[in-house]
Amino acid sequence: MTTRIATLNIRQGGTKHAEALTARLLGYDADILVITEFRANAAGAGLINRLTEAGYDTSHPRVAPNVNTVLIAARGGIERSWAFGDALHPRHLWCAEIDGAYVCGVYMPQGKAKLPYWAALIDKARSAGVDLLIGDFNTGNNDLDKDPRGSKFIGPEMPGRLSATGYLDVWRALHLGVREYTWFSRPGDNGFRLDHIYAVPELAQRIVKCEFDHAPREAGETAHSGLVAHMH
Repeated sequence: MTTRIATLNIRQGGTKHAEALTARLLGYDADILVITEFRANAAGAGLINRLTEAGYDTSHPRVAPNVNTVLIAARGGIERSWAFGDALHPRHLWCAEIDGAYVCGVYMPQGKAKLPYWAALIDKARSAGVDLLIGDFNTGNNDLDKDPRGSKFIGPEMPGRLSATGYLDVWRALHLGVREYTWFSRPGDNGFRLDHIYAVPELAQRIVKCEFDHAPREAGETAHSGLVAHMH
């Protein structure tokens, strides 16, 4: 039996391309779906309705309609959901229990504002029993995760520090030495790998395929590529 995990940043709530993005998300046929830059507005309500009709449970933190956040959807049901840390805004790190696994949906802030959120994951995610970290991390390393011409990341050491706590960068583990990007700067057209799935070893070893879906970005529906993993 295969479990599919997918994530996609839908860009400011996805309002301008709501139908196309909804079709894209449903087309992933994912058991666990993490949608970043979700907004709790009319377009967001429409997306939740479509997901519910397709058999998903959904969860997101309470935010104003113009605020980007994380929506977690699961076909197997969501037992409970919670904010990762009391001192952090829940819109950036939102957790859910799905079929006994703890999943953290991640939508990191820009610039230096992301650093406390990364530090919190590094310090507490493993000890808190989080099995999967999924979403838009807004950071990579300054080697393979960016175009050599592009601006350097803020906090390029953070992914390595997170991995050192016991998480595997699933896409990278299956694509050693490869350059492939999920977002491109405008202007400049420099690529960056921002969207990730991190898994604890016992789950990571079950993931047999993890690939980017560049179609939504190339079609102009959003600025990001999707990421889809298959776990046996």
